[in-house]
Amino acid sequence: MKISFLIIFLCTLSFICKAQTNGNVCWQPKIIDLSTGTPLETANISINRKIDYPINNQGAANIPLEKINEGDSVFISCMGYQTSSFYVQNKKNLRYTIELTPVSYDLKAVEISKKTNKLKEITVGTQAFTITSAGIYYNSSLGLYINNKDKKTGFIKSVKIRMFDRADGIEMPFRLRLYKKVSGETFPRLELMEPMIVQNVKKKRWFNIDLSHFSIRLPEDGFFVVVDILGKEYYSGKLVKSFGAFVNQIPQFGATTFPKAYNKDNYSIIKRDNKKWILYKNDEYQFQAKILTYDE
Repeated sequence: MKISFLIIFLCTLSFICKAQTNGNVCWQPKIIDLSTGTPLETANISINRKIDYPINNQGAANIPLEKINEGDSVFISCMGYQTSSFYVQNKKNLRYTIELTPVSYDLKAVEISKKTNKLKEITVGTQAFTITSAGIYYNSSLGLYINNKDKKTGFIKSVKIRMFDRADGIEMPFRLRLYKKVSGETFPRLELMEPMIVQNVKKKRWFNIDLSHFSIRLPEDGFFVVVDILGKEYYSGKLVKSFGAFVNQIPQFGATTFPKAYNKDNYSIIKRDNKKWILYKNDEYQFQAKILTYDE
C-alpha cells in the first residue's frame, strides 16, 4: 500500500513539474553585446512600444507569455547600441539570446566642410539656478520645451539632466524621450528617436547623455526633452524619508522657481499615470541640450 501511494505521489509530482517546465509561462531573453557577449543590464524590452519590461543585472528579462501575442512588435534598445526589433510569429520560437550591435560615436562625419560651414557647439535649455527638485511619483513624466527662435540648423548632440538624491534614487533608471515641437501645438506628439532607459550610475549632479550617434536634426520650431519615471516594478518599492516626509525611492530632477525672464521662450509640462499633458507654471525643469549648429 505504501509503495503504491509513493508511486502515485511521484507520478503526480512529475506531472506537475513537467507542466510547469513545458508551460512556457515566461519568456526570459538575455540581452548581450554582440562583440563581447557582455550582458546589458541597462537594456530595455518593449512590446508594441507600449509595455516596457526591466532587465536584471544578468541582462535578462522576465516577461509573461500571456502578455505577448502573435503579430506583436518587440523592440530591444540600450544606450550606445543599435535598436533591434522583430515581429512575433510563433510564441514557441522566441529567441532566448538577443545580441545588440554597438554604434559609433564619431562626429566627424557630420562636418560639412572644413573650409566653409563648420559645426560649433552651443548649450540650450534652462539657465537658471536649481533650488528645488521634482519627481516623486511612479508613472509620471516631466518635460521642458526648448525653443529654436533663431531658426538654427544642426544636430542635437546630447542632453543634460539635473538630478537630486533626496530620495536616494539618483542612480535608478528612467526613460529619456525627445519630441519635435509641431508648429501650433503646445504639447509633444512626434518623437525624434527611439525612447531609451538610462541610469545615472555615477551619481552625477548633471547627468550627460550622449545622443550624437543618432544624428538627430534640430527641429525648426524647437524640441521637448522628456523624462519618464517608470512603473513600480523598476524600483525597490522602498519609502525614503525626505524633509520630514516619506517618498518613493525613485529619481528626482532639478527645477527652478526663478523668474520666467530667464527662459521666457521655454516652458515645462507634466503628466501622471499616462494622462494628458498639462502646463506646469510653478517650476521650470533643469534640462539642457548641446547643439551642433553650423557656424555661418
